[in-house]
Amino acid sequence: MALLATNAVLYVWNLGINGWANFFYSAAVQSGTMDAKAFFFGSSDWGNSITVDKPPLSLWVMGISVKLFGFNPVAMLAPQVLMGVGTTLLIYMLLRRYTSAAAALFGAVVFFTTPIVTLMSRYNNPDPLMLLLMVAAAWFVLRSIETGHGGPFVVAGALLGLAFMTKQMQGMLSVPALGLSYLVYSPISWPRRLRTAASSALVLIITGGLWMTIVDLIPENARPYVGGSASNSVLELTLAYNGVERIVGGRLVPAVMQVPGQFRPVDSDAGIFRLFNANYNQEASWLLLGGLLALILLVVRWKASPKSPPFRALVLISGVWFLTAFLLLSFMGNQIHTYYTAAIAPPLALVLGVALHSVLIARSSVVVRLGGAICALAALLTTWLVLAGTSEWPTWLPNTVLTTGIIAISALIIRPPSRRIEIFAAVTLVGAVLSGPAMTSVHNVTLEFNGSNPLSGVMSKNPASISHLLESLRKNEIAWGHDIAYGRVPDLEVIDVLARTRGCTWSAATYASQTAARLQLESGRPVMPLGGFAGSDPSPTLEEFINEVEAGNICYMVQQEAFLGVQATESASTAISAWVESNFQSEKLGDTTVYRLTDR
Repeated sequence: MALLATNAVLYVWNLGINGWANFFYSAAVQSGTMDAKAFFFGSSDWGNSITVDKPPLSLWVMGISVKLFGFNPVAMLAPQVLMGVGTTLLIYMLLRRYTSAAAALFGAVVFFTTPIVTLMSRYNNPDPLMLLLMVAAAWFVLRSIETGHGGPFVVAGALLGLAFMTKQMQGMLSVPALGLSYLVYSPISWPRRLRTAASSALVLIITGGLWMTIVDLIPENARPYVGGSASNSVLELTLAYNGVERIVGGRLVPAVMQVPGQFRPVDSDAGIFRLFNANYNQEASWLLLGGLLALILLVVRWKASPKSPPFRALVLISGVWFLTAFLLLSFMGNQIHTYYTAAIAPPLALVLGVALHSVLIARSSVVVRLGGAICALAALLTTWLVLAGTSEWPTWLPNTVLTTGIIAISALIIRPPSRRIEIFAAVTLVGAVLSGPAMTSVHNVTLEFNGSNPLSGVMSKNPASISHLLESLRKNEIAWGHDIAYGRVPDLEVIDVLARTRGCTWSAATYASQTAARLQLESGRPVMPLGGFAGSDPSPTLEEFINEVEAGNICYMVQQEAFLGVQATESASTAISAWVESNFQSEKLGDTTVYRLTDR
């Protein structure tokens, strides 16, 4: 209970500071409260012009919460907190069932103090639900192996289908590990084993694919455009934008919309060391090197480990899942976001928990103690390097953490003369190893995060890091980038006018989605996000936009000059803007140019 209470306090503390967090998803939650159709499709606006670029399961959960407790940031984010704490509990239960209490406690703490997990558990991106479902699926797979019943494995398939329904391909990261462990360690006969695996796969496909099939079968003129897709198809969204393009590289970014050269010294940082660089290391990499070495330790000690099939299945699940996530995150294309690293936190926590258990049960062996010490030293050195690479922590902190940890390791390599000394040294070592992520997690709850790419930790000393890029965007030094990542801050005069619009399906249209979302959230009226998230989706076309205007369905066009300045001349956004400028009279509301589309 103390574990969960600590976790809950960390995640709940100062929860409202993030406000609407990711405006893009908040606007979709708001739309779902206003219109059942918008709720089902996950529409950005309740005029149902376009959906967000993910399936809506996470939005449904947050939508139910705000229906019950009112549309406000805390009510929206509370389910995220519960999901984060629930995942911690599941990791503890998974480890405790097959390992010692100390190992289970350590693994759970590793998970919930991972900075990006702390941040995401207080944010409205779909990641917390995805992680909860994936860990719950692992629990049911192990129960199926332990009991010899196929039912839990089928349940695991349903949970993985829901994980797919949450974040599509990323929700499938654990599938190879879970499927392999079941096939290898299930005690039932091979014919039954294969039938159960086929049933689970079928349930996964049905659960994960039912919504997308329904959407794609509905005529395009009877539903919103599928955001993120080039062809108005959820299948294309799944396989391309949220699939292959994420892994091997995405759509060509126009030169004018490239990140400035000072923030991208190389064309791609993909490679085995990606997660250790300044862009990602504060998120989930503090114990990553220690985890990789711990996995080697588990392989070396495989023959000496407990012969129980569930325990060995747990080791296999943890290791294969961990390697799958690590390799994919390390080598995927440049459409990776830093918060994707949350996907590595559950298997890393499981690997470290199982490794600690293996060291504890064989601690009389000097070789085993030495192996555990090497893993701990690797984690300490990583922590030292990460802390030393930041510009806001005290300069004495990295050396203090490293020195304290090394002293504790020294006391543990040769077994101490008394149990008290051994326990004290072990607790000191755990404190040193977890100090970096724990301090960063606490730091995260003191700050306000919003926009499309929240980033854990403090500023990096590396001027080319993403922390400096995001700071530049926050300061609006790259105006078009600020508008895409954070959305333009609405002028009060614009909000007032939009809030008073009546008789139109959309109070206004603008681009891109974050700006449209901010206008919608502040005005309480639906705003059409032209071109979807980045303004590049063909929704609406110029012809469709003209038809909506002539039908009196759009009251205002809110111009975004900075965004238009980086658009291709043949883009739909440019064409729509040119048509509006040539047919309507502009006016200024504060610093914003608007066009009243009902005046012709």
